[in-house]
Amino acid sequence: MFMSDTVSLYLHIPFCRHRCAYCDFNTYTGLGDLQHAYAEALAGEIAQVGQAGRQEAGAPLHARTVFFGGGTPSLMTPADLGLILQNVREQFDLASTAEITMEANPGTVDGPYLEAVRALGVNRLSFGMQSAVEAELALLERSHDYATVQEAVALSRAAGFDNVSLDLIYGLPGQTLDSWRESLNAALALAPDHLSLYCLTIEPGTPMQRWLLEGRIAAPDPDLASEQYDLACARLAAEGWEHYEISNWARPGRACRHNLTYWRNEPYLGLGAGAHGYAGSTRYENVKQPRTYLRRLGEGNGAPYPLSGAAAAAHRVSDEEAMSDTMITQLRLLVEGLDVDAFARRFERGVREVYGETIEQLEGWGLLQERDGRLLLTERGWFLSNQVFYRFL
Repeated sequence: MFMSDTVSLYLHIPFCRHRCAYCDFNTYTGLGDLQHAYAEALAGEIAQVGQAGRQEAGAPLHARTVFFGGGTPSLMTPADLGLILQNVREQFDLASTAEITMEANPGTVDGPYLEAVRALGVNRLSFGMQSAVEAELALLERSHDYATVQEAVALSRAAGFDNVSLDLIYGLPGQTLDSWRESLNAALALAPDHLSLYCLTIEPGTPMQRWLLEGRIAAPDPDLASEQYDLACARLAAEGWEHYEISNWARPGRACRHNLTYWRNEPYLGLGAGAHGYAGSTRYENVKQPRTYLRRLGEGNGAPYPLSGAAAAAHRVSDEEAMSDTMITQLRLLVEGLDVDAFARRFERGVREVYGETIEQLEGWGLLQERDGRLLLTERGWFLSNQVFYRFL
């Protein structure tokens, strides 16, 4: 088993006040009464996996980052978040400089709440802004408006947060190039440190898919989405932002360190209902339903690291799968790309020995390039990245 003594922690909070029309994440409404019990169960899972990792490594594992994702983590009380973080610090070697991110919805936070979570050690916030246009927010079934985002960011700065990220969605039905420009300008006016810009995917089983099938909305226009992406690339480059990942831009020094773990295909522990993880050469996922999660954690744990009593499925990652994953994740990094020598050291095979014909084909199509010992997507390949990635599956 490949055992790293350094991991990132993803902590899933599955509670929401309302499930948005486009969302297919593992989230639940109407379960607010479970939040404290869930915090206690999550703390227990942290202890199970942390202790198992300590036994494997012979010392506490180092945690480089912590990320509260959801769902809506900002629905959790500071006391419950504190209980969870206390257990992280007890079970892992968490550096004082570790990045600790919490996702939040505008409208779910106020000044005292933000001050309390900042005092717990949370030092990065990620707000789901999604749009500044009222009609687009209504389509997405978001419960906030742009003024609420303005207030949330201002309160965050006042509470001492110097690292704030905003999410936006483009490629929406009915969205125009001008309305996308309006949202992008509105986001930049808030002086964030990081932006995540996602192209809408209409997922099976969501209300938005039902509306599409019923003819209530038009299918997204991929050509318009490409223009919107190009607009964002040009505008943010002119503003001095670093386009470090296909969908992510940062001010200097503000790239999301937690997500870099995923994109470098490095180990992370996914803890909580429905969380996925990759550590100890094992990929796994936890049970999704919160009540089942609580029951499974209450039954104890006889599973080996990195699994807990909540694990629903797991498999050993073969070298072939690990190589494929490494290609797909690291090529998402537009500046860093895939280090050819590091690939050879890790897998004892050169990247062109494994994927030579595919790489040459993609280079011939102008989607991939090698520069200074790194494989990188070309600018043409940025928006066509899925065409590149599936060839390494």
